[in-house]
Amino acid sequence: MEQAISTFLNELLNALAKAAPVILKKLVLLGILWATYKPFKKFCFRAFRKFLSLKKIDELLVHFLESLLNIAIVMFYILDVIQIIGIEMTSVLALLGSIGIGVGLALKGSLSDLAGGMQILASRYFTKGDYIVTCGVEGIVQRITFLYTVLHTVDNKFVVVPNGKLSGEVIINAGANDERRVDFVFSVSYDTSIDRVKEILREIAENHPLILKDKDIFVRLSKHNSSSLDFTMRVWSKKEHYWEIFFDLQETVKKRFDQEGIEIPYNKIDVYQK
Repeated sequence: MEQAISTFLNELLNALAKAAPVILKKLVLLGILWATYKPFKKFCFRAFRKFLSLKKIDELLVHFLESLLNIAIVMFYILDVIQIIGIEMTSVLALLGSIGIGVGLALKGSLSDLAGGMQILASRYFTKGDYIVTCGVEGIVQRITFLYTVLHTVDNKFVVVPNGKLSGEVIINAGANDERRVDFVFSVSYDTSIDRVKEILREIAENHPLILKDKDIFVRLSKHNSSSLDFTMRVWSKKEHYWEIFFDLQETVKKRFDQEGIEIPYNKIDVYQK
């Protein structure tokens, strides 16, 4: 019994001695891969960004291509590890193919999101920094990934919209054009002079420094309501000044109407007692 154990240990030591150089070589190669992964990835991303900056590619497409590059680098290192360990690539590819079919069936929605992201990038519906309204949400586009698009709302909420849903919905891009029209409706009482109201509104618009003066300023009586006359006012602005003009004119018109003694009507109920 002791002789058999001794013989087994001798054979094991001999086998380890023969395999030691190969194992050591593999460990060294794996160590090199581990040590070079982050520096290599950082170098690739830096070079890739520099190349894309020379081509002046849209920022959303840059984020998408960086995601592809990241996956390519990870797959490169995984395949290197498999080759160093000594696993046959044909077996690995067959296994990956089987897994891929199962994963594809399980992630049909994700594949739809991936196709939607590629469609959005190809059609260029919007770019980073545009303000869009879609899928019941609205906000400023931050980035697009494989599966979703990220928006930041005006109150700084983080919104994630699946690309598959986004590509099939109506998209309103408020930031596509450099100029936007700002629309207002102001109500006054029936005993107010129409011409005076139009004069005041036009004067306010002409004096605001951010309103574009080369565009038409529209001021007209638009509706006879049950208890008010409604005036529609339309002015043009640069897209970055839209909200500033919107709030400025709301405040300015109210103050001016107060100065002129113009009543802004509100719901009233007359009660008669017999």
